[in-house]
Amino acid sequence: MKRIFLFLCVALFAAVAVMAQNPIRWRMTVKMTSETEGVITLRALVDEGWHLYGTQLPEDGPKPTKISFTDSQNISLVGKLTPSVAPKTVNDPMFEMKLNWWDANVNFTQRFKLNKREGAKVVANVSYMACNDQNCQPPKNQTLTYVFK
Repeated sequence: MKRIFLFLCVALFAAVAVMAQNPIRWRMTVKMTSETEGVITLRALVDEGWHLYGTQLPEDGPKPTKISFTDSQNISLVGKLTPSVAPKTVNDPMFEMKLNWWDANVNFTQRFKLNKREGAKVVANVSYMACNDQNCQPPKNQTLTYVFK
């Protein structure tokens, strides 16, 4: 019985440690709105107490969030990448400057045109940095891919 209890405690601590190491998680969906047009939605899931930095930051500050689709194939982007809500502007004591960030989940949408279905894919390259009130994680990169069938 003690071994089972010890095992459960270790498993719980390991799960908490893994979650703490990744306070921002990304999801991507692709929805066709017609035969040749669609919308890409990237969802940033932001853990409570953490924040994801905005896309426009001063050069002396933290790494801004950047999303590119340059590795995508047989699609053309239409318009600009748009966040579902504007980031908050805050005087950040850690960097001693005015910065902007999201401290809750946020969606980024990008319209596109499908040039040719065969071989078409959406590749989203996301570069971002997350901080809380005590520390920052090193900048991270994540790639999300959707292949058209």
